Amino acid sequence: MRNSITGMRPDPKREIISIGTINVDQLLGPIDDWPDRGTETVYPQYEMRVGGGGGIFGAALMALGANQRMVVNIGRDEMGDWLKSQFGPLAEHWHQSDTVTSVTIGLTHSDKERTFLSNEGHSALFDADMVRKMLSHAELDGSIALLVGNFLMPRLVPDCTDLLGELRDAGAIVALDTAWPTGGWTDAVQDHVLGWLPMVDILLINDAEAAGLLGIDGETFTANVDLHIAQIAKKLAPGAIVVVKRGRHGASACMGDDIVSAAVPGAVEVVDTVGAGDCFNAGFLLAFQRGAGLVDCLRAGIEVAGKTIASHPRHYPGLGDLCAPISALLDPANQSKTDFMTFDQVENG
Repeated sequence: MRNSITGMRPDPKREIISIGTINVDQLLGPIDDWPDRGTETVYPQYEMRVGGGGGIFGAALMALGANQRMVVNIGRDEMGDWLKSQFGPLAEHWHQSDTVTSVTIGLTHSDKERTFLSNEGHSALFDADMVRKMLSHAELDGSIALLVGNFLMPRLVPDCTDLLGELRDAGAIVALDTAWPTGGWTDAVQDHVLGWLPMVDILLINDAEAAGLLGIDGETFTANVDLHIAQIAKKLAPGAIVVVKRGRHGASACMGDDIVSAAVPGAVEVVDTVGAGDCFNAGFLLAFQRGAGLVDCLRAGIEVAGKTIASHPRHYPGLGDLCAPISALLDPANQSKTDFMTFDQVENG
């Protein structure tokens, strides 16, 4: 479903579909100095929660009451069972692989940064045939399909081009969040991504990933954000949107010749930033599905991410936790087929 302005027209009655990684996150810290071998150190903070780009995105959408479908696999073990228990009916069609579930140990640091240690587990077995089977009964026309964390699923990578094309041919609005490639932005990684971009309608990346995609350093990217976003936009499908998540600097987006930005509206007391980008994706894509304008979509993503990373223990915000204008934008009760309120109309109404 594609209109003449953005080239896209999501159907609010359809699902937001995530295709990607899910795992168990175990966060421990704060760790600022690596312990000596053979010793034991006790840290004051520990939390176990849903992890992975697809998992966090799904948890954030679930809290917002979105109509969604999660296309993931898990291991056939206790950790896999625990993940299923966090999502109820959403997990009924997940593929269970005969291996251990992927677990990430997140080492948090006093400066709010973190270091991840992960095992391959089930993510290494995820492939396109699993995706096609889990989507066999999905209504794709007018849906939004987000592929996230591609390079953490090595068996999926060779088929991503075909899969993206199939989704687009079926009428889905295709979104992509590559996440940071585990081996960095090598020539091979850049070749893969450049091959995918012509079939992408919405690219959601952070500033470091944007710089890596262009083969430049972060300082060069930051020195002229608009120029570099426009360069990335030219590599996508006609009418596509590039979104760059910029942390405390907010977010920017490019569509055609238009570049817009949204700032973080106030101070955020950050507890940890794990999953911030995935929560932004949830707010942005839900607002986009509701028919919000591009700046309002950025604001929704920033709001959902900000509320999430300020919580401890981790709490994904519902509509009632968000500021009134964003809550109104995301509330399906305020939407109609033809009339959508903008952020400013809600705020000033």
